[in-house]
Amino acid sequence: MTKKQIIIGAVIVIVLAAFACACLDKQPTEPEEIEIGAVLPLTGDFAIYGEKMQNGIDLAVQEINEKGGINSKNLVVIYEDDQGDPKTSVAAFRKIIAVENVSVVIGGAISSTALPTAPIADKESVVLFSPAATSPKLTGISKYFFRNWPSDTYEGTIMGEFTADELKLHNVAVLYVNNDWGVGISQVFEKTFREKGGTIVAEEAFDPGASDFRTQLTKIKESDPQAIYIIGYLKELLILLKQKEELGIETQILSSSGFYDPQILQEVGEAAEGTIFTVPTYDPESPNEVEKAYVSTYEAKYGVTPDIWSAQAYDAMNIIAYALRNGATSGPEIQVELLKIKGFEGVTGLTSFDEKGEVQKPLRFLMVKNGEFITYQK
Repeated sequence: MTKKQIIIGAVIVIVLAAFACACLDKQPTEPEEIEIGAVLPLTGDFAIYGEKMQNGIDLAVQEINEKGGINSKNLVVIYEDDQGDPKTSVAAFRKIIAVENVSVVIGGAISSTALPTAPIADKESVVLFSPAATSPKLTGISKYFFRNWPSDTYEGTIMGEFTADELKLHNVAVLYVNNDWGVGISQVFEKTFREKGGTIVAEEAFDPGASDFRTQLTKIKESDPQAIYIIGYLKELLILLKQKEELGIETQILSSSGFYDPQILQEVGEAAEGTIFTVPTYDPESPNEVEKAYVSTYEAKYGVTPDIWSAQAYDAMNIIAYALRNGATSGPEIQVELLKIKGFEGVTGLTSFDEKGEVQKPLRFLMVKNGEFITYQK
């Protein structure tokens, strides 16, 4: 072999070695982090709920990572703002699954954003987990849709039964926000109450974000109901309750989970007294060790007591983490693991899912007495 041949051979070997190394460098590597998405109303009228949900999610992620993450990998949440708007929510959901390639998204925080987003989750085989959407229309909408807040079918039913059987009322007026949530729960309540022999003497709606309810309240006052069932969000309720007082309406007020906010007590005072409403079982003053630990950690991090919205999102994140720890990575795998969950102990109670991804857990009745939220008393 000549010297020239030896040199050429050596060059070939070097080139082949470099090529092999380059190929090895291009081999897929195991990701160092596990990413999920979150599409929440972080600006706009619903930001008051979205920000609290983000706090709950972030606290859960912090605790998960401090304990070693998901199978030794850090958990990371990528956020998108849907402003509580259906069209914006669809765009944000499409973006986060296309750009970030996530398999699960905490989103559809309210019914109006969950309804148009769930069919996309179904088509793309991505799990959509809502911490607060309650519309009955979401039941069975997609095998990839889950929620850990009971459907309006349940909330409206138990309030209808309670009004007739426990309160012994015969005629009630209904005042509701005109969106998927308000319409859904009011229809279920009215149907249940009528089946119990009750009469709906007035039914009035208002647009989301409305600030003048005098016309609806005046009509209701003229119908002389024994109680008014009010379904609305915090911003609307604060104004509505004050205007109720201005019009001299002293009728018994019934309400839904939107009523459960300390701001109600702070800003409307006597106008809220005696109101009875339904909420999930979360209680920030519970002696339960799981809830006590959560409340203590949340208060240390954010300086305020966690409400139901942050608690729901905190549980949602931990439920998803449970599925991920079992080795699920794709949407279909996560969906299968979530369906297996029975009796998951979170801060909002024990969570189980049926075959449609519907949560199975109880609600409770609270009331305002002497300026405080307490368990309902006769």
